[in-house]
Amino acid sequence: MEIKLPLDANLQAALNKVSAAFPELKLNQVLEAKIVVNQTQLNLLTVNMAGKTLTLQTPLPLPLAAGQSLQLQVVKLLPTPEFKLIAPPLPANAKPTASGETPLLKLATAAAPAPVAAAGNPLPNLQLGQAVPAQVVSVGKQGMTLQLAMPLPASVQPATDNAAGRSPAPPITLDSRQLIEADPAKPALVPGSRIELQLVKAGAPPLFSVSLAPADSAAELVAAAFKQALPQQSSPLLLLNRLDHAFGELIADKTVGETLKHLALEILRAIPDKSALFQPGDLKTAVTRSGLFLEAQLAQAGRQQTPPTLADDFKLRLGKFIAQLALELKPAAAERTAAASEPLLRELLQQAEGSLAKLTLDQLHSLPKDDAPRQVWVLELPFLQNGKPDLLELVVEHDRDGSGNPNGQNNWVVSITITPPELATIHCKLSCYDGSVNTRFWSESADTVEKINARLDHLRRQFEEKGLKPGFMDAQQGKPAQEHSPIASPQSLLSEKV
Repeated sequence: MEIKLPLDANLQAALNKVSAAFPELKLNQVLEAKIVVNQTQLNLLTVNMAGKTLTLQTPLPLPLAAGQSLQLQVVKLLPTPEFKLIAPPLPANAKPTASGETPLLKLATAAAPAPVAAAGNPLPNLQLGQAVPAQVVSVGKQGMTLQLAMPLPASVQPATDNAAGRSPAPPITLDSRQLIEADPAKPALVPGSRIELQLVKAGAPPLFSVSLAPADSAAELVAAAFKQALPQQSSPLLLLNRLDHAFGELIADKTVGETLKHLALEILRAIPDKSALFQPGDLKTAVTRSGLFLEAQLAQAGRQQTPPTLADDFKLRLGKFIAQLALELKPAAAERTAAASEPLLRELLQQAEGSLAKLTLDQLHSLPKDDAPRQVWVLELPFLQNGKPDLLELVVEHDRDGSGNPNGQNNWVVSITITPPELATIHCKLSCYDGSVNTRFWSESADTVEKINARLDHLRRQFEEKGLKPGFMDAQQGKPAQEHSPIASPQSLLSEKV
């Protein structure tokens, strides 16, 4: 009696595939073939052999061109046919296999494993027309670095990712010659832009079409542009200290223009001494020239027959200084030898732009708000302390309803932040209500708080000598509460209702 054991399903499928393709296929047989398509990115070689078109899986990219003739020898039949490349021989610069022998080509069947992409890079698994989402990491002259969005479609998941697609793919850099702008009229791509990457041509190298992802709203594009265009804000004290320390070096450098030296000297000379802040007239002048009111003064000057002098305004001086620094550093400004102090000029330009950004943001904070009961001004006043630049931070609040009270009193709140020599930072809040001046101090240093408490009686007498009515006074350790801070950052720099 003849007994027939059942064949494994995968083995039976392989046998059926081989029988359907080549009923006469034999071991060690040599066959003539011609290359139809060489997909080096996918390690796939499509050939025409004995009137049939087959796709072969290669262990590595082979430097073979479409239309080239081959000779393949059958070296294995089951479970998947394998072929050895006889002719033409591979060039000398071709990469050998791990064993150093001629690579074997396997018949790509439905049961064959999918081509393995480079570690963490799913792009070789893309099919023509398929797109994947990505985010721009950086943009250079030679290419673009992208972070592929996760999770990716299952068909393009790299072999190193887990089944859930949770492992983030590493950034991928593509040459600019591999990228085609789908719509050149769209805004230029910047770091942070979300895009769709679509394979439009396979090969080595592949070509991709780049388009903005539909989810990228206009608000997101504006926010990304602001992040790239606006300088990082910084305190003007950084600029003034650096300028004061390096002024001698700037003056001694003969390659630096005289206009820039003159502007730097004007900025330093305009800093008032600490004693000027104790004089009402000098303090008012310092506040007026702080740069906070430049645009308002320009608008007012256009309506006056004798416009005020604005040359001493800090924002105006800062703008001139930045423009002159940019001119000095402009590569095509003049045919001159690079100044020895060029690194210093670049540092000053960065700090000046940061100071201007900080001043501009203070102006935005100081704009009147329709739904706020108070008008708030936020400003920083530089001054000289023992011949060195220092900074006084002021927040002035005016109660809009104060002018309507029965006594005709205006209600004011002034917040001051200062760091005196040999003392910790002091926060002071003076409030004027119903003619009384209430004063509160905060400091994180217990020693500083003790010294303030010891001098509160002296401050009370000074108020009385100036004709003011002193009210509540105290000093405590810590920081003032920020729940209702008038200088909280705005939600947006732009208003769609303008």
